[in-house]
Amino acid sequence: MAGIQESIEKREILSFLLESKTEELNKAFTDGVDSIGLKEAKASWKKFRINNGFSSYADLLTLPSVQHKLKKSKIYTVGLTIQHANVSGIETCAWRGLCTSVCVLDNGNGRYSSVQKARNVKTQFLAKHPADFLKILGSEIKKHSDENEKVLVRLNVNSDLRWYQILPSLANGHPKMPNVYIYDYSKNPAILQGNGKVGEKYRVIYSVNEKSELAKVQSFVSRGGTAALVTNRKKNGKVLASFMGFSVVDGDLSDDRYHESGVWVDLAAKGKARNMSEMGFVKNIY
Repeated sequence: MAGIQESIEKREILSFLLESKTEELNKAFTDGVDSIGLKEAKASWKKFRINNGFSSYADLLTLPSVQHKLKKSKIYTVGLTIQHANVSGIETCAWRGLCTSVCVLDNGNGRYSSVQKARNVKTQFLAKHPADFLKILGSEIKKHSDENEKVLVRLNVNSDLRWYQILPSLANGHPKMPNVYIYDYSKNPAILQGNGKVGEKYRVIYSVNEKSELAKVQSFVSRGGTAALVTNRKKNGKVLASFMGFSVVDGDLSDDRYHESGVWVDLAAKGKARNMSEMGFVKNIY
């Protein structure tokens, strides 16, 4: 628990480091969309992987064919899966709390050491070579944009980076990718000050946690925000029709959060989280 309680100021926060290079990284992302310097960036990523024990190149984005939650959405959805918390040696979840000990991304394929290592290496590459990373990311999103009628991108599958501040050129809609829409979950309480739309094409869903004041979250939802609750609902159980005056949707049926507003998202507690209802992380609303 000591690591969880550690103050933000004492940790090296990846999001803050990237935000300090916004201008440079937006240019790198746009260069990647236009395939400028892409060959060199890919060579850098391949070399980094080989130096860290892997034998070949690998794409950055996670496809719906290998991630069951992304696959549930009707719209083609891809995600960026870096390492959570400070497992890689650098903090990617600045506002984390009790969720760290029961992160669902340690389940499924995440329980394999090779998968954890791949996430660590990807995160370290982003921290050490952010411009090369952003060039590759831009090229991959552009590829999916060209191949699909509409694309949803979840940049924080495991993490909680403020991508809308790192890449405003994407958050506000890149002119060469008008069919791309971004969504993420975040525990950052600053999100509650607005309605979750942090860019013209970027929606952030607030993740309710043990530190949340539900009255403030309710106000957020009343302004059109979307808030996700981990609840004591049984697996495959029916969700409540409403909670605190607003509709509830079943977050386990689809991960398309971009097209929702003014609702609560009910996520049934899974794994070890089922035993955390007395600690405030899981909300007992059933």
